[in-house]
Amino acid sequence: MSLRRTLGTSDAAWMVVGNMVGAGIFVTPGLVALHLTGAGWILIAWALGGLLALAGAATYGELGARLPHAGGDYRFLYVAFGPLPAFLSGWAAFLLSFSAAAAAMALAVVDNLQQTLPWLQGLGPWGSRLLGAALLLLLTATNAAGARLAGRTTILLTAAPLLGLAGLFAAGWVLGSDPVQGPGSWWALPARPWHLALGAALVPIYFTYSGWNAAAYVAGEIRDPGRSLPRGLLYGTLAVVALYVVVNLMLLLVTPAGALAGSTTAMSDAARRLLGPGAQRVLSAVIALAILGSANVTLMAGARIYYAMAGDRLAPRPLGAVNAAGVPGVALWTSGIWSALLVLSGRFDMLVGWATLAILLLSSLVVAGLFVLRRRGGEPPSYRCPGYPFTPAVYLVAALGVAVSSGFYNPPAALMGVAIIAAGVPAYYLFRRA
Repeated sequence: MSLRRTLGTSDAAWMVVGNMVGAGIFVTPGLVALHLTGAGWILIAWALGGLLALAGAATYGELGARLPHAGGDYRFLYVAFGPLPAFLSGWAAFLLSFSAAAAAMALAVVDNLQQTLPWLQGLGPWGSRLLGAALLLLLTATNAAGARLAGRTTILLTAAPLLGLAGLFAAGWVLGSDPVQGPGSWWALPARPWHLALGAALVPIYFTYSGWNAAAYVAGEIRDPGRSLPRGLLYGTLAVVALYVVVNLMLLLVTPAGALAGSTTAMSDAARRLLGPGAQRVLSAVIALAILGSANVTLMAGARIYYAMAGDRLAPRPLGAVNAAGVPGVALWTSGIWSALLVLSGRFDMLVGWATLAILLLSSLVVAGLFVLRRRGGEPPSYRCPGYPFTPAVYLVAALGVAVSSGFYNPPAALMGVAIIAAGVPAYYLFRRA
């Protein structure tokens, strides 16, 4: 049985939005303001990061139009560079990038739920981890019931927090008693050279924008993927870019000068300032729903990689099975259970640190694959990356620059991530021999 093409352009766009809007936007604005002092430069940096994300989405749009099959990065690497790089991407996805990301998201969801419902704090460390694991298994069951239901779940878990965030700040502007103080100087220059400050600020911005390629993994379930997939990638990414710029503008208008820099609680502080302590609980619930939606898309996309690998005999054959709902049920449950086990480690920072460099290096290799496919020629797809070769080249250089920066920021975690990927080389040859 093959995968069912039940998703359209709007489903693809919501997948992108759902995967991009996670915990990052609620944490990173203060980290960006730590490097750039002027509010105008901060907004420019967020817009620039958005342009890089759009460049990546435009590149993936052509890759998806050329290869409209399940697997995303894995499929693109397989065709462009062969089975070994493709296997390593799938190996890293299962052990690190997708599974670890879903586990880290589940831990963050529980943490925010405990802020909303204080009685959950009585669960203790292990009780909290078990709750996070249970949430991932619940999302896995939803995904296994069909791509259509999984897509509707993504829309619900994404639209609800976005509406809640907009309503919270709108109420604060109308009903709040604390006067808006503004950001101070709009064009104050940073203390160190501007290009170094901008590069440092783009690191958290890049990670906040990550997830724009989510729909590429389910290309095998999208109707008319040559058109719907590129549109979904671009529409979803563009919507998030606009959202992030507006959110940062609102934060800068509400937060007093100097209070934003370095803060990881800027969003909740702004909500408390506008509406009082009770608003923090509402915001925590909003954040929990947003992260849960991102985790849902992560589980959905990851399973398609393992399904594609099984079809190429680079993973156990049962992972290529399609259930009665037309989705890779075995792959979904395998990745869901593994992610749930990773939740029990309880190490949010460790999971994210190991996955970061792997995501950056492999996505850079995928974008480089477009140059290879273009050189080979063949029938042009219905969608072609605008601005080629400048668009993919800009993204490639920026992603590699951020990868180097992340390696210097946390060398032990970066080395562990590279070591786990390297361990996939002997695993590949052992699997092929078996």
